[in-house]
Amino acid sequence: MVAIDCDETLVRSDNTVSAYTVDVLHRLQQKGIGITIATGRMYQTAKPIGLALQLGNVPMILFSGGLIQELETGYKLFEQTVPIDVVYRVFQLGQQYSWHIQSYVDDHLLCHHKNWQSDHYEQQTGAVAEFLGDTIYTLSSEPNKLIAIDTEEGIDRIIDILTPLVGNRVTLVRSQRDFLEITAPNVSKGRALAQLALDNNLSLENIVSFGNADNDISMLSETGYSVAVSNATEHVKSVANEVCGHHNEDGVAHWIEKNLL
Repeated sequence: MVAIDCDETLVRSDNTVSAYTVDVLHRLQQKGIGITIATGRMYQTAKPIGLALQLGNVPMILFSGGLIQELETGYKLFEQTVPIDVVYRVFQLGQQYSWHIQSYVDDHLLCHHKNWQSDHYEQQTGAVAEFLGDTIYTLSSEPNKLIAIDTEEGIDRIIDILTPLVGNRVTLVRSQRDFLEITAPNVSKGRALAQLALDNNLSLENIVSFGNADNDISMLSETGYSVAVSNATEHVKSVANEVCGHHNEDGVAHWIEKNLL
């Protein structure tokens, strides 16, 4: 099996995948090698990528490991949500420090109000946000994930504040330099991939993983072989076994064609 991150790994900056990448992954499946998308995205925004890749009803690891869901049927194979008391605490801090915090409930992207962060996220992922105002602070449903969006320096400050206050109750990990994922305790792509491997009678040794960001490290460090794209962070590159080409130049597909086909 191969496990591939979406944003800045498999997907180009304009949120598309090339015909070449589609062809390579199709040939990979014909060889009997399974494919899973392992992303921080929600189902709403990961599904179009999976359909564009013509992968069939493959399992997708979503919310950086908080949910495993089948691409075509939408059937949930695994789910772990963020405890609601911690959600309220994060939102309280968000109000205090004027952070942009998004929530994801039942495949809905929920924001307080429209701003540059919500615009940035919608443009990058194709998501459609819903703006709830102060109602977002009182929702009783546990979300799959919260995400903070800010400048790189702003995310550094948010991490510094959240870590001592709620760091033992949630998982904090960057999916991009300006995105901070806030998920349930012990949630990670690596843990979800291990569960998926177990369910499919596979060994992690027989999986190749591809990624670019900190939320990919858990799977890159656990699979039999791991590949970072050239645009990955230096930390991610240091964890991976190898570095392939840039995500805007079909680096993952070129590596797969050269090494697995």
